[in-house]
Amino acid sequence: MPRERGELWVSSYAQWALAFTRLVTGRAEEALQSAREGLRIKRHFHDTLGTLLALETCARIFVMRDELTLAAKLLGALHQNWRSAGLPQMGAPFLTDDHNVCVRDCVRRMGELAYKNAFEDGARLDLDEASELALEGEPDASD
Repeated sequence: MPRERGELWVSSYAQWALAFTRLVTGRAEEALQSAREGLRIKRHFHDTLGTLLALETCARIFVMRDELTLAAKLLGALHQNWRSAGLPQMGAPFLTDDHNVCVRDCVRRMGELAYKNAFEDGARLDLDEASELALEGEPDASD
């Protein structure tokens, strides 16, 4: 039986929450699977806010997985694309703190110049391109 549209939309947020929980418990691979599943659904609905939240989580996961250039590119794209949704990280302190930790970890581990270059590359990406980047390597990336 096909899923109702509302059920899919809610499922995308459940996947994001699951990814976030898996990330903070050190289960990066499982977190990435959940984040990507949520991101695929969010793209289907053109859910700008939800996509930005999923991409924030993906950036943190990529830092945990030592995929620092990818994380820095996503952080650049997020910096640019949050403007279309309003206040970055919705102004929520816990999201802003997580974002800032992600940036600090990237800069510290990559070096300022490498981070700046990757960040600037990412800042040229629109939301769809940033989503494609986060889904890269996934069999369902074209969905």
